[in-house]
Amino acid sequence: MRSSFLFLALALLLAGCTTTQPQREQVDWSQERTRLERLDHWQLTGKLAIITAKEKGSARLNWQQNGDDYRLNLTSIIGTHILELTCHDGRLTLTDRDGQTHQSQHAAELVYQLTGWELPVDGLPQWIKGLPGEARYTLNPDKSLASVTDGLWQIDYQQYRDQDGYRLPHQIVLQGEGTRLKLQINQWSLK
Repeated sequence: MRSSFLFLALALLLAGCTTTQPQREQVDWSQERTRLERLDHWQLTGKLAIITAKEKGSARLNWQQNGDDYRLNLTSIIGTHILELTCHDGRLTLTDRDGQTHQSQHAAELVYQLTGWELPVDGLPQWIKGLPGEARYTLNPDKSLASVTDGLWQIDYQQYRDQDGYRLPHQIVLQGEGTRLKLQINQWSLK
């Protein structure tokens, strides 16, 4: 009984020692946008839900961005390889679940041909960071990005967290023609 009490007290003490970054009440959108546009080396991990009229699926997502180069890796919840899409020096390569490689000039078309999934790969590097690119957008009352409308895609930002001086998205819903994507970002790593 005494050891249980000590364990509980230690657990509560350790829980009290964890720190969270304070959340800003307001964001200066112009300044934040400029800073995010310069942020071109980052990595994130999270979960992606894909909902279409024909199927529902989910995947773990790992995205590494290094300037214009990136690597998008999708695995099943149990860790099985689904696809890896890389862009290096302007060359796109997709490695499918069977280990076969495919190349194309258009990432979204390549993903669709091999999986049947509509993934707006070209816009994702901007949208994931909370940037609208050249598209129409609205802001939240705290001046963070609320939504983006870009062609056939509607992007809604449902949750942000402050990290390393940036306000970064943690939950995003993307609605396209016949496809709904829900992205939950678990961890950002900024370089």
